[in-house]
Amino acid sequence: MSPAGVIEAFRAANPDVDMAEVFVTDLNGVPRGKLVPMSGLDKLAKGGMKMPLSSVGLDIFGCDVGRSRIAIEIGDPDTVLVPVTESLALMDWTEPPAAQVQAMMSSLNGDGLAAIDPRAALSRVVARARGMGLTAVMALELEFYLIDAERDGENRPQPPISPVTHARLHRNQIYDMNVLRAFEPVLADISEACHVLGAPADTAICEFGPGQFEINLTHVNDPLRAADHMVSMKRAIRGVARANGYDVTFMSKPYGDSAGSGMHIHLSLEDGSGNIFAEPEDGGPNARMRHALAGMVAHMADSMLVFAPHYNSYRRFVPGSYAPMIAAWGRDNRGTALRTPEVAGPGSRIEHRVAGSDANPYLVAAAVLSAALDGLEAGEEPPAPVVGEPKGGEALPLTWMAAIEAFGASDFARRAFGAELNRIFADLKRQELETLLARVTDAEYDAYLRTV
Repeated sequence: MSPAGVIEAFRAANPDVDMAEVFVTDLNGVPRGKLVPMSGLDKLAKGGMKMPLSSVGLDIFGCDVGRSRIAIEIGDPDTVLVPVTESLALMDWTEPPAAQVQAMMSSLNGDGLAAIDPRAALSRVVARARGMGLTAVMALELEFYLIDAERDGENRPQPPISPVTHARLHRNQIYDMNVLRAFEPVLADISEACHVLGAPADTAICEFGPGQFEINLTHVNDPLRAADHMVSMKRAIRGVARANGYDVTFMSKPYGDSAGSGMHIHLSLEDGSGNIFAEPEDGGPNARMRHALAGMVAHMADSMLVFAPHYNSYRRFVPGSYAPMIAAWGRDNRGTALRTPEVAGPGSRIEHRVAGSDANPYLVAAAVLSAALDGLEAGEEPPAPVVGEPKGGEALPLTWMAAIEAFGASDFARRAFGAELNRIFADLKRQELETLLARVTDAEYDAYLRTV
């Protein structure tokens, strides 16, 4: 169905919806867009709605990145928005209910999608897989923290108060059914909002930290839709949490003494005969799965900036934290960066466990899939599988500065994302790093102001 047809069908099914949010997902994974009347979607469908190209390349503070040369340096030109029509859906937590539709940015000369649009970058990797006769099947998992809508006395986030016990959560709660049931109403509202948006949310569990939860999305045979579902789910979680009097954070490490939050990707690849990872050899992964693992291990360090894109991201990587610090894999081993679950047949897959919940799902999916495809083409063997937490192997860049430099200098990153996106994402992160380094923190005042 044409974009105009999709919009008309939605309006017919939802006659009381008057407004729509039209947004793009920027390089940081932040939605940026416009609130328009439903009639404005006709303009979107006809290619008449525009936004500045620079909107997709803003830093996390919403500032232009001068060295990128895509903003005022060239006149800050507009580019046409291309609707992702399958994302048109109802946001049922707003009052009154409104619609959302995601879009991508076209190039300035109108000959295709913008090179720096993150969804377009993933679409190019998906096209590469199809050119190899492969369909990527993906499912994403997200960990996040529900937090109190109010900060504590020191202006820091704090865990929510249980609606059952009326006490503030304060301890580890992994798989705690009492906590899960206490927050079941808001989790159920999140699940319903996800399904209304078209995001197939599945299992919800309590994670380690106080107020930390995980929601899984079901497998789909299109990485673009898998990442779309993650964008929609994050919007639903934030919107529903606020509608219920809470807030939410997708920071990798909101509390220094509690578990970090990750975004895990499950990947399998299918050809005309089915899942190419399905048939094990001698009780272990078959050759093609091993080749994919080898590619993922080889390119993991170069992609660290995508998996851990922010200053706070690197607080998550500490020993014993289930956040991998070494490029390694293991069978059913949650202590490794890559886990191959003990599942035979069509369910055989690789779980990539490096990315934080603060990462852009399109860039993460592009990095993971591109590395797997490189591995299949090279046909090399991965290192031996690891039992327990890895003690040796290639250490990942565990500082933001090291990750920025590794990504900016990487031939793999230029091939996976395109030279323009590679350059601009690295420049964007350098600017964010410089901005944060210029700020003197409260911790520094506490430690040094009157003691040195």
